[in-house]
Amino acid sequence: MMDFGFIEAIGWRDIVLVVAAVIGVYLVLSVMRLFQVAAKPPVAPLEQQLEASGWQPLQAAGVASAPPQLPPAAPVPEFGEELARFNVEVEVKALRRECAQLREELARMSEDMARLKVSGNASPLYSEAMVLARQGMAANGIAGHCGISIGEAELVAALARGTSEFERHEQGEDRDERNTESGNRFHG
Repeated sequence: MMDFGFIEAIGWRDIVLVVAAVIGVYLVLSVMRLFQVAAKPPVAPLEQQLEASGWQPLQAAGVASAPPQLPPAAPVPEFGEELARFNVEVEVKALRRECAQLREELARMSEDMARLKVSGNASPLYSEAMVLARQGMAANGIAGHCGISIGEAELVAALARGTSEFERHEQGEDRDERNTESGNRFHG
């Protein structure tokens, strides 16, 4: 068997020196290769190599031929153009999301404005009672929450429910009046 006891005697300093020496040798060999590549004579252009080999193009040999027609290549978009288009698409998506959020917020605000408009003519206690009544709270709960009597709370709840019914009823009367007026014109 081999005795590897000498490995224990090697310290970190020795390992670092060996690694540095290996890297140094590698760098020296790489630089030497670079100098060899730079020292080589340049390669002659393809036309000179073909003439030196004795090859003659077809036109020089007396055979006239048209160059092959290749289909026009599609323009390749540049990276900057693609990046700009992508940025525009991202911004449009963000603006669409923001527009949808603003529409939702506008709808909520218009609902709030309608509530405020209806309850704006009443005192703060009764406007709060109207809001609670529209939310479906019972008259007992409204009276206890707002500090008004149960009778007042019932009246507010009836008014809150009755505004939409009153508006429908009012529209129905308008239709009846129009029908009546048109009927009177034909009979009179």
